[in-house]
Amino acid sequence: MKAPKIITIGIKELAHQKVILAAWYNFLKESFDAKKLTSDEFTQYLQAHVMYDLDKDQIELMLSGSEPLLEEFKKSIFG
Repeated sequence: MKAPKIITIGIKELAHQKVILAAWYNFLKESFDAKKLTSDEFTQYLQAHVMYDLDKDQIELMLSGSEPLLEEFKKSIFG
């Protein structure tokens, strides 16, 4: 398995964090159900790190996964 890549999504409001994390979970679940992910990948990618950027006064969500998976997720939420 290749080392996962990471995308960072900056958010200003806590409510947006919940929406993005729910979307990430649903996206991973659908990918797992479609046999695009192994159970180990699903478990590993489900972990999301959260930081607070003082300079930008925003929360940074860091999501990990394979590059194609992350690109597909970005397209699904950002259009």
